Amino acid sequence: MPRLLATCLAVLPSFVQAETITISVPSAVAEQIDVYRAECADDGGELALDGDEVFKLWTDEGEDAYVIHATFTCGSLGRLWCGSAGCSTQLVVGNNAYETHRILPSPPSRISRNSEGAIFYWLPDGLQFEIDR
Repeated sequence: MPRLLATCLAVLPSFVQAETITISVPSAVAEQIDVYRAECADDGGELALDGDEVFKLWTDEGEDAYVIHATFTCGSLGRLWCGSAGCSTQLVVGNNAYETHRILPSPPSRISRNSEGAIFYWLPDGLQFEIDR
């Protein structure tokens, strides 16, 4: 029994530390999340991030890209930015934020930028959209 307790105590801190892992994101991602946080606070809630709201991808051109799929919870108010068709979504490429102006059922799985600066993104089902810049 003492051996089992010692093993549990040795392993337990690694589980606790795993819950506090954070990632570094560009300032444009943090600014977008702060907008959601402010909207939530204005409605009397507190923004909660579950860990599945921000995804990192690479564009077809090799640039870091981030998808903000607004599945945030605003306290007891629920998911204010989602409806039956999906959630509000923004893309960040090169520390520039792009609004999709769409309620998406799932976050984009592929992003590309052409030489004129237009952003293209694809949903997992293959549906393609364009954001003019």
